Amino acid sequence: MVWAARVKGTRGFQKIVAVKTMLSKLSEDAQFEQMFLDEASLASQIRHPNVVEISDLGEQEGVLYLAMEWIDGVPLNQLMKTAKAAGGVPLPIAVRIVMNACAGLHAAHELRDAKGQLIGLVHRDVSPQNILVTYDGVSKVVDFGVAKATAMGGSATVAGQLKGKVSYMAPEQVRGEAIDRRVDVFALGIVLYSLTTGKHPFRRESEAATMYTIASDEAVVPPSKFLPNYPPSLEAVLLKALAKDAAQRFSTASEFQRALHQCLPPTQRANTDEDVGVFIRQLFGHRREESRAALAEALAQADNRATRLRQDGSVNPLTQSQRRSLTEVGASAAASSEESKTFGILGLQQVTPPPPRRRRTWLVLSFCAAVLLAGSLVFVLSRPEPKLVVKPAPADASAKSASPPPSAQQASVPSSPSENVSDVPEPSARVAASVAPRNPVVPRANPVVPAPAAQPAGSAKGKPPTSKWRQDPGF
Repeated sequence: MVWAARVKGTRGFQKIVAVKTMLSKLSEDAQFEQMFLDEASLASQIRHPNVVEISDLGEQEGVLYLAMEWIDGVPLNQLMKTAKAAGGVPLPIAVRIVMNACAGLHAAHELRDAKGQLIGLVHRDVSPQNILVTYDGVSKVVDFGVAKATAMGGSATVAGQLKGKVSYMAPEQVRGEAIDRRVDVFALGIVLYSLTTGKHPFRRESEAATMYTIASDEAVVPPSKFLPNYPPSLEAVLLKALAKDAAQRFSTASEFQRALHQCLPPTQRANTDEDVGVFIRQLFGHRREESRAALAEALAQADNRATRLRQDGSVNPLTQSQRRSLTEVGASAAASSEESKTFGILGLQQVTPPPPRRRRTWLVLSFCAAVLLAGSLVFVLSRPEPKLVVKPAPADASAKSASPPPSAQQASVPSSPSENVSDVPEPSARVAASVAPRNPVVPRANPVVPAPAAQPAGSAKGKPPTSKWRQDPGF
């Protein structure tokens, strides 16, 4: 996955770059991780206008990423698809694009180590998807993820293993034989064939059939068989680049480039990159404006968000998806290609995320609960002990069988046998005698027992009347 990114420096410096991250489903594969690292170590050493420059390799929370040059353009496969509706890519434009790609590949093939020795770098995945064409008409070779340094053993291909796209492989690459820079020349010849004819020279209904056609001794069908106006000089150069025998091909990409430059007369050449750029802008001018507007809008949103965060005195909060890729200021889609590359916008700023909002909410709620609990405990402990107020009331006749406490029996001696006085104390008196022994009832010689109150009219038989002690607030 490839993102558009902004690198910010001091004194207002900023630059748009591309950040390539490994997909999560491939990050646990040691082989793909090694290919990712090989691309960083090998391609970062190439310095050429026709090769995308890699500036940094990093890792963010287990996700590897490459920071590379941002290309304001389109992949060559999209150019071919869009131009097909308009009659195809003109021959001068197609030849100029392939010439620039030859220059970039030659720079990669000529990469040397610290001692000045060739490391034998081979791209092994040259295809229209890996050639970008800018709106200024410059071709850029990208994606050295499966590149191999033949003089180094770190990325050697094991027996029976293929790397690259099957339909753009050379015969020796399909057969698993030793390879060199000439496999890239063969792949670039397939690209030129497709650009100038609109057809693939070897692709069949299945990958197995395609591989069989490439590995067979049968020569490629010349373009003049179905395009009578195809220039013979260009056809001769193309057939040499597509020779099944590697010894009969161009030995270097630079030799292929010179042959392309000489095969067309000066009046039929695209002598400058600007000629290519005019054609690209005619096809994709609207897309360029949309991409620029989306990029500017995403940058403005990132700036506004950063300004609000600074005013709030907080740092940039990161979402889970942003942490999985890179530390971001803001993310929004800028464009999406029809192939495997997805473009977005993010700012590369290393920040420390604050505690999540949910965690802060729980902390506040827990503190409030603790304060309320402490306040309730203090209120309960400081509350005075309630006082019991006992008021006499007539006893129910059904309670005569109950046994009164000893202190109550001493205080309940009737003055005459004729008086209908209950010898059972009031419930409030029993409660007071049981819960407050420190205030015993002192017996008197001839206590006066109050007469029972009259039964309220209309009360149910056998149901005690409502006593005032039940309503006394001091109980």
